[in-house]
Amino acid sequence: MALSIHSIKQTVRRTAHLTAAEARAQKLPALIAALMSRDQDEGVAAFREKRQPRWQGR
Repeated sequence: MALSIHSIKQTVRRTAHLTAAEARAQKLPALIAALMSRDQDEGVAAFREKRQPRWQGR
């Protein structure tokens, strides 16, 4: 499963019982992890090279 989809599902499960404001505060660690991933680098490279990304879930 793609890293971003896994992260979204995990965040939704973890924050379903929280208010909207509390849930927004909980999403920051997942966002930081996604931005520091190798898949993020691959996404940027694929965009620049005008090709499909090769996601690895890392």
